Amino acid sequence: MDAEGRFIDAGGYRTHYFDQGEGPVVLLMHGAAIAVDACLTWHLTMGHLSRSFRVLAFDQPGFGRTDMPKDGRYMNRLQRVDHAFAFLDRLGVDRAILVGHSEGGFMAARMAILRPELVAKLVIITSGGTAPRLGGGLDREWMAASESAYDYKGGADNEEIFIRSNATLRRHNDPGVEHLFRENYRRAVASGQIEMFRRRSSEETDIERYALMQEEHIHPYLHQLAMPVLILWAAEDPTVPVERALRLARLIPQADLHVFGGASHMVMFDRQDAFNRLLANWCADD
Repeated sequence: MDAEGRFIDAGGYRTHYFDQGEGPVVLLMHGAAIAVDACLTWHLTMGHLSRSFRVLAFDQPGFGRTDMPKDGRYMNRLQRVDHAFAFLDRLGVDRAILVGHSEGGFMAARMAILRPELVAKLVIITSGGTAPRLGGGLDREWMAASESAYDYKGGADNEEIFIRSNATLRRHNDPGVEHLFRENYRRAVASGQIEMFRRRSSEETDIERYALMQEEHIHPYLHQLAMPVLILWAAEDPTVPVERALRLARLIPQADLHVFGGASHMVMFDRQDAFNRLLANWCADD
């Protein structure tokens, strides 16, 4: 992978992205956490997919090497959809397979709802920002796990604390992945990303209120989706238990669901080979 990538203006933001391979376009969208970006999330996936596809992966505003939001405020997952559309439009892409991890799954689903003619296929991966709640006391455990995993007031005070707390999102300790996390943490300190995350509104930090966004902007429209949809999930991610994936799949006509054992939130790291094979084969299947 070309670690440097490229830059383009998209929606008024200097946007860092990768563009690899030839063929049908696959757009990869990362989630939203301190030190997360396109390179970190997809560095083990882009090379495999680029054998058969043109693979695009970009840093969203406030992440990686893309500009910070102009007002310094965190852009939520709904607001970042407009930037994703601007990115594709700027590159002249009018048809793509959308692949979103975590909050990127919300973005991919929202894009499919708003512009279905753009979306050839849709893939949602371990996305707590997309999946339904379970109801009542059944939500307590995963909500507590989410609050712990994404504790940016105490879990990002220094690099070593951040690395230790972040390790809960994956099952295997890969030195290469840890190196990228360390690089990105230092960039997050320098860019002001950490402070931006700590200033997020209660709509982002209160788990109960956070879930309202997918309940308003995603769930009522999923039954309308006519394109093929694949849901990829991890069996051992306490923040998004498999039952939430099952409930998401029930909202989408003819959605395929695959659960990877031995994997946590960063399933593309924990089950790299199986994940890449399944994703590439499903995207290629007519």
